[in-house]
Amino acid sequence: MRYLLQLHGNLPIEAYPKLAGRAEELGFEDITVHDVLLRRPVWPVLCDLARATSRLQLGPNVTHPYLTHPAQLAANLAHLDELSGGRAVLGIGRGSMYELLGMRNPATLAGVREAIDVIRALVSGDGAGYQGKTFSLDGAARLRFGTGRRIPVYLGALGPKGAELAGAHCDGLRVAAQWDPAYAGMLAEHVAAGAKQAGRDPAEVDFVVENWTFVHPDREYARRGARGVLATFLPHLGPLLDFHQVPKAEVEAARAAVREGATERLGEISDRTVDLFMAAGDAEDLATGLDRLAEAGFGAVSFSGELGPDTGTALELIGGVLNSRHE
Repeated sequence: MRYLLQLHGNLPIEAYPKLAGRAEELGFEDITVHDVLLRRPVWPVLCDLARATSRLQLGPNVTHPYLTHPAQLAANLAHLDELSGGRAVLGIGRGSMYELLGMRNPATLAGVREAIDVIRALVSGDGAGYQGKTFSLDGAARLRFGTGRRIPVYLGALGPKGAELAGAHCDGLRVAAQWDPAYAGMLAEHVAAGAKQAGRDPAEVDFVVENWTFVHPDREYARRGARGVLATFLPHLGPLLDFHQVPKAEVEAARAAVREGATERLGEISDRTVDLFMAAGDAEDLATGLDRLAEAGFGAVSFSGELGPDTGTALELIGGVLNSRHE
C-alpha cells in the first residue's frame, strides 16, 4: 500500500516545512495541501514544502477553478513544478462552502473538465487554445515560463459522475472521507466504467482513498477531538450521507456546532459516523482501518487534516504504524 499525506491550511506557518521533511523521512509518497476557503492559501505553503523536500510529490488537494481562473491555477502549478524539480501534481474539483461568500454554487463537472483542459494546454505549452462553455483559452495564450512537463491530474470528487470523469479524463481520483471502504468500492466501479468508455485501461487510473485523521496515544482524547474535525465537513458530504444512512439529526448537530458554536452538540455525532469517515483513535485503530482498506483492494491511502491534537505527535504515530506494516 502507498501512503500519502494531506495537510490543512490552519497549522502554524513554521510547521509545514518541518512536517514535510519528516513525512519524507517516514516514507510517504506525496504531500498535498487542502485548498479550502478561509484557510491558508495553498501555493505559498506548497512552495515552502518544495524547498523542504527532495522526493515527495506536491500539489493542492483539492483546488477549484471557480474562485481562481484556470489560467492562474496553471501559472501556480507550473511555478511549483519548476521549483520542485518536476514533482508537482494537481488535485482539482468543484469546491464547496460557497455559501460562506453568499454565492450559489456555480460549479459543474463539465466546467471542471474544461478547466483541466485549459490548465493542461497552458502547462504543457502546446499552444492549441481551447473553447469551452465555461472556460476558454485563446490560441495565442502562453505561459512565459515553466518546464512543459505533463503534470498528473487527480480529480477530487464524491459522486459516481465525478468518478466516471476521473476514469475517462484524469490520472486518478481522490475521494475524501473514506475510512469505511464500501462507498469507495462502489465508486471504483464507476472509475472503471469511465475508463473503458474512453478506451483506457482502468488499471491506469490511480484511486486514492482519503480519510480525515485524528490520532493520539490517548485513544479517548483523540476520539473526542475527532468529532470537532468531522463537524466542519459532515454537512457537505452529499451522496455519502445517503449511502451510509447518516441520521439527519447528526448532520444538524454538526452544523450547529460549527455555525452557532454549540460545541456541546458534538456528542450527538455517533461513533459509527466518526468511523465511516475518519481514522480516529490510537495506533490500534489506525492499523485495523488500514487492514480493512487493504482487504477491500485499495492500494493508496491519504491521511488528511491536522492529523491529531498535536500534529507532530500524530505524524510519528502514523509513521510508526506504517513502518511496522512493512516489516
